[in-house]
Amino acid sequence: MNVFKQREREFALKRIRALKEKFPESREILSFMERILSYQKDVIEDLLDKDLDIDISSADSKIGKGKPALKLTDINWKPFLGYLWPLLNLLDQVGTGEVREGVSYLKSFSKEETLSNLNYFLEGQMADDVLRFIFMAWLQPILYMIADRIEFNKEQWLKNFCPVCGFRPSVSFITDAEEGEGARFLRCSLCLTDWLYVRTMCVNCGNSEDDKLEYFVDQDQNYIHIQTCKLCGHYIKIVDMRKDGFAVPDLEDIASVSLDLWAQEKGYVKFERNLLGF
Repeated sequence: MNVFKQREREFALKRIRALKEKFPESREILSFMERILSYQKDVIEDLLDKDLDIDISSADSKIGKGKPALKLTDINWKPFLGYLWPLLNLLDQVGTGEVREGVSYLKSFSKEETLSNLNYFLEGQMADDVLRFIFMAWLQPILYMIADRIEFNKEQWLKNFCPVCGFRPSVSFITDAEEGEGARFLRCSLCLTDWLYVRTMCVNCGNSEDDKLEYFVDQDQNYIHIQTCKLCGHYIKIVDMRKDGFAVPDLEDIASVSLDLWAQEKGYVKFERNLLGF
């Protein structure tokens, strides 16, 4: 497994503690996310020594044609159902009343019904917020491991959907990388894959006119700002990892939910919600 990616997920749990201090208004959300990360870490560790048995032989050709490497509805998820039940049991303990209702709903399904609902979600059909969260929290560590086996040219993709799983990014970040100093990357909301994107371009409509893009900085945490587009009315956060090298973009996005509230009050729509639905 890519050493950086593995260490980043291991570090993510430690990062939660720092984020609770940086964003005291988000402590309850972060404590909940801490439990989810702990569950996902256990899944990743369990999968390290297992053969995932996922065919990625055609991944290169698909990505070369501008398609995601994986068709999620073609994957046999049945062998991974064992990882769903510990999540449901955890959410029964720490979830909100609404989440516990969703857990009870899923627990009433047969395995076949669960997989049918999962495929319905993966086909891009609407799922309620609770089922979306449960399915994504379950699949995220599994796809994270699968994605690590898929190589692609990060400089050639430059699309607003994931080259691995096809889901959309919920956050972007800037870092000094091989692709260039101050390079901007998007991070997939599902499998957490990173890929290069144009720094001054709207992730929703592709607008790159400077006078149609605006940037708003969190004055308290100035390593996070929002890029908004006047043409389409969408926004996405940008985490500047040159200012905080310990940042974990998907966690910073969750912690800074107050920025989402601000942007939405201004009438902007987030390009893609994160794992927790913000």
